[in-house]
Amino acid sequence: MAAAPVTERRIEVAGISTAVLEAGAGPPMVLLHGPSAYAAGWLPAIPALAATHRVVAPDLPGHGATAAGDAPLSADRVHSWLDALIDRTCPTPPVLVGQLIGGAIAARYAAANPDRVRALVLVVPFGL
Repeated sequence: MAAAPVTERRIEVAGISTAVLEAGAGPPMVLLHGPSAYAAGWLPAIPALAATHRVVAPDLPGHGATAAGDAPLSADRVHSWLDALIDRTCPTPPVLVGQLIGGAIAARYAAANPDRVRALVLVVPFGL
């Protein structure tokens, strides 16, 4: 990842130590990966997206370098985590992109919070 055009950092989000990749400038875009994956799976797409957007790609709770935390990962807890992540990393409502389980999280979040999302992109969503 050293050659990738991203910055890696760790932030505390809703009580969960979260690993985040960031790149670019412009309107925010949050990328949510699929199951058994992590944010670096978006690396092939990040350079093109970062040409026009500020890209934020977190490891979902319990995936990659992001801890699950002490409490069970319920849908409500993950929803709260995403809300706090957006508060912390996005000055305006982001384009929310989700793949597989990340797509299910993104779709449910956007449905419950339409004013907090600029647009929704679902990549191979399932279970909706």
